[in-house]
Amino acid sequence: MELGIQNEFTVDKKVMRDHFSKIASKYRSVRTTDTKPILHIKNRLNGKTRINIADVGCGDGRYSLELLRCLDDDCFLHCIDTNEEMLSRLEDYLTEQNTLNFCVRQGDANKLPLESDSVECIVTFNAIHHFDIQKFLGETLRSLKEDGHLFIYTRLRNQNSRSIWGKYFPLFTEIENRLYELDELKRHIQQADMKIYSTKVFGYQRDSSLERLVEQAKNKHYSTFELYDSTFGNYLDEFRKNILKNYEDMDNITWQDENILLEIKK
Repeated sequence: MELGIQNEFTVDKKVMRDHFSKIASKYRSVRTTDTKPILHIKNRLNGKTRINIADVGCGDGRYSLELLRCLDDDCFLHCIDTNEEMLSRLEDYLTEQNTLNFCVRQGDANKLPLESDSVECIVTFNAIHHFDIQKFLGETLRSLKEDGHLFIYTRLRNQNSRSIWGKYFPLFTEIENRLYELDELKRHIQQADMKIYSTKVFGYQRDSSLERLVEQAKNKHYSTFELYDSTFGNYLDEFRKNILKNYEDMDNITWQDENILLEIKK
């Protein structure tokens, strides 16, 4: 079976913009939010108080809210994203949670809407593969105060290949070529005249039903699925068959997910 993949320019610009606009209203219901890296970031900040933090590629605010809950009144959060629909959902969501110490700033990760030397910390969760990484790192270097922190939470290509999708959804790892390996991230960070101070791998034991997994894929909870052409339904059928072949209980499908958190300092 052949796969038609859309050209790189369209994928980077229009397709991704449309994807996140369409999924904004249901994004929280189809994605998983990991709280462990939030606690780790808090510990690495060593009890700093009254700090300005920017959440770049914040989406609908899932991680923004966890950050604000964890740090409480010790931070003011600048929520930055290019997508207007996502930011609208974020603003409603955080306001409903009686959260006040944040602002919404529509802007590009490659040209951050932040003043120079204005924030103590920048975070980005599961979004670095959507950025021009060298431009983002340059903007981070400009925006951070001296000794400021950058935290990048992402999944590496090898981690992606071991997920339920990488193992059983046809061509998932081949089509998702935007992710990095650790050595690639290290090279980019060195080129930006920054230094990795720590890395931490997080492992998560996941469980789900086949019905839930199919629902997530149909809703394209990973933007990777937006890169398939009209034959997506055929690949989804193959995914079902692969799960049926490898698991006995369709209500208890288990696997291990991994992500990595990089701590970088100016």
